[in-house]
Amino acid sequence: MKIFFMTQWHGAESYFEKNIKPTYYFCLAFFGIMIVLNTLLFLSDPALSQSYFNEVQSLFNQKGFLDSSGIELWFGIFFNNVIASGISSLLGVIPFLFLPMFSLASNAIIIGLFGAVYQTNGIGWLAFLVGVLPHGVIEIPALVLAVSLGVHFCFKLSKTILRRSLKGELKQAAIGCLRIYLLWLIPLFFIAAFIETFMTPILFNAVVPL
Repeated sequence: MKIFFMTQWHGAESYFEKNIKPTYYFCLAFFGIMIVLNTLLFLSDPALSQSYFNEVQSLFNQKGFLDSSGIELWFGIFFNNVIASGISSLLGVIPFLFLPMFSLASNAIIIGLFGAVYQTNGIGWLAFLVGVLPHGVIEIPALVLAVSLGVHFCFKLSKTILRRSLKGELKQAAIGCLRIYLLWLIPLFFIAAFIETFMTPILFNAVVPL
């Protein structure tokens, strides 16, 4: 079992280094730029920002697991992130459109919106960063990687349809992306959800006492 696991791990690592890495850095840069641009956009119109914020908050409130606590909340956040990232990756099975990028953009919009609202409401950047970064340093790279897998597979699938790919290239992409998702992303989301459940609230309340 150990040999099998290490073989799969090295396969995931090798495929990432040879095929996914440039796409990952592109998506990470795109994500960062989108966050900055959307933060500035929402800061320029506080009334509109608050309106969108209320809508997003109402959508979050519909997620039943957010009303729970402890282990139930931990697993609720974990499964929510696994499903959401899985959908982002699977959007790559639709050729030519690179739909996973829209998922990345929507997450950047939400982060930019929250940052702007925290600032305009006087809560401040420190509280925002404390509320995002403890789990975000793991969750955000994992999210970007999930999108990168979808973008990469979409590119390989599009090449195959256009008959510009090498024999077996699409199959290798599917296996490589699946390995990375199972061996890297699921554990990362598991850890990030733990931090978000048990550590982020403590740090946030230390900065913004209730």
